[in-house]
Amino acid sequence: MDLLYSFLKVLLSLAIVIVIILIVLPYTHPLLLKLSLKGRSKGQVKIISIQPLLRGAFIVELEIKGIYIVILVTERGADVIHRDSANT
Repeated sequence: MDLLYSFLKVLLSLAIVIVIILIVLPYTHPLLLKLSLKGRSKGQVKIISIQPLLRGAFIVELEIKGIYIVILVTERGADVIHRDSANT
C-alpha cells in the first residue's frame, strides 16, 4: 500500500510538471527570438570568426548589413581595427 501511494505521488508530480512545461513553452520561443542576435530579422549581424590572441584578447570578424568589420576585444573594451565599407 505504501509503495502504491508513493508511486501515485510521483505520477501526480510528473503530471504537474508536464502541464507547467506545456503552459510555459509557447511563451519561451518568442522570448528567445527576441533575445537572440538575429531576432526576427534576416540576420543582419554575422560572426565570421573569433581568433584568440592573448589571455583575454580576441579578434572578432563581423559582417553587419554587408559591411565587414574587424574588432579587437579585450577585457577593458573593444576597438574597431578595420571597417570595409566598399560593399555599401
